[in-house]
Amino acid sequence: MVLTEHSDIIDPKLLPAKGKYLRYYLLGIAEEAGSFSISIRLQPDTKFGVVIDPLFKVMQPKNNRVVLELFKRVLNCGRVIEKSTQPDILEFVVDNRRHLKEKVIPFFKRYKPIIKQREFALFTQVIDALEAGKHRDAESLKELVVMLYEHSDERRYPLEMILKEIDERKYRLLRDHKPSTP
Repeated sequence: MVLTEHSDIIDPKLLPAKGKYLRYYLLGIAEEAGSFSISIRLQPDTKFGVVIDPLFKVMQPKNNRVVLELFKRVLNCGRVIEKSTQPDILEFVVDNRRHLKEKVIPFFKRYKPIIKQREFALFTQVIDALEAGKHRDAESLKELVVMLYEHSDERRYPLEMILKEIDERKYRLLRDHKPSTP
């Protein structure tokens, strides 16, 4: 038996005999060349000036584009782009939160990472918190930010700066809020 549904991008004889083996192959590639990343960005046009931005990506040299196209097909989401700082590298990127929640996370819950197990667990926890609206409340957003800094302090901005930005925005919102009069 040969997987023929991808024959337009790869010779089916090069693929494993069953779809589940292809998915385990993709899991292995993700373990080696993928990441479940969560950035914290300052974004002035948002309520608290801070955005938590989850992203799943896999990188490959340009000559391995077919691997990234297989990710795109199997997960049924994402895009393949050239890495901005390295034109000989391509990235399969999923940054749409709905796709992360409905497609990427279920894939990796079924085909469980070993090497990136902790990274994936944190990624899932953060996306669940965002889906629950935790980023819409200043104190909950601060808790998320602190949790992310506890897992990785190699961040662009110091924790104190991020927390200060959230607090300043929170107090400005409270100050400027005019309760409606009866």
